[in-house]
Amino acid sequence: MDNLDKQILTAIQSDLPVTEHPFDAAAARLGIGAAEVIDRVDRLLADGVIRRLGPVFDSRRLGYVSTLVAAKIPTDRLDEVAATVNRLAGVTHNYARRGAYNLWFTLTEASQAALDGTLERLRSETGISEFHSLPALAVYKIRVHFDLTDGERQRGQERGPYGPRNGRRAPTEPAALTDEQKEFVRLIQEGLRPQRDPFAAIAERLGWPEARVVEQIREWVDAGVIRRFGAVVQHQKLGYRAGGLAVFCVPPEKVDAAGEALAKHPEVSHCYRRPPLHDFPYNLFAMTHGRSQDAVRRTVERLAEDAGLTDYAVLFSVREFKKTSMRYFI
Repeated sequence: MDNLDKQILTAIQSDLPVTEHPFDAAAARLGIGAAEVIDRVDRLLADGVIRRLGPVFDSRRLGYVSTLVAAKIPTDRLDEVAATVNRLAGVTHNYARRGAYNLWFTLTEASQAALDGTLERLRSETGISEFHSLPALAVYKIRVHFDLTDGERQRGQERGPYGPRNGRRAPTEPAALTDEQKEFVRLIQEGLRPQRDPFAAIAERLGWPEARVVEQIREWVDAGVIRRFGAVVQHQKLGYRAGGLAVFCVPPEKVDAAGEALAKHPEVSHCYRRPPLHDFPYNLFAMTHGRSQDAVRRTVERLAEDAGLTDYAVLFSVREFKKTSMRYFI
């Protein structure tokens, strides 16, 4: 990628303008032609740098239930069990990480009963009992934004890839959606093509004016149904090849303050409070990425020092089994 690619990609990750002609508006902000923006975004999609263009929905606001699952899998069965997990439609991210809990995946289902049932079927099918659900008890930050324009170092350290913090929030209530709105979710979640009028086909399928499509997206962004609208990127292709899940053991009365402290740092993309396990006492989880594992370790050391945290570990992703976007109301 050249510098203009990086400027475009940084600009459209979290803030692709929600207008009838979003690439015209993005081009105007950047001071270049819309055709060039569209051509470059199309190439970045083809090259796999951009995985998808469009909304990132908040599963809870759509009425779904999500969790992070930590599993202990015998080493000689890891590939087999990971393949079984990958077949689940509600699994979007699935990684091998170092440690006793060596398989970590996200699971989203239409209800808590469905989620519990899926985990029980996994235990039965694999004969492995150690699949543990670690739901988010508090969300301090969800903000994935790789800034490719400001250099790699800040205050003597590797610059983090992420944008500003999200405020702490507890799980929110589902939005009331009509059947027509659910159909809209089905259509737009497949992603947009980089063209001057990317909403035209969706509007035609729904029988809506394009202006109504735009207004619905804006309303959902404001209400938190859509967490961000823009380009979902493949971070490894941006040079961020090391992923480290930093886990901290924090006294319950201090965990909220610690989570908010971690969330202030741009290096942290996700930060949650989760329940500890009997042999895994960590209750605060923060995701970071870096260009190397050493860079991630240095970042986590600095974050822990700033937050006054001493009991922690970094679980590095050593293999990516699955990474995709959730499909709702299918």
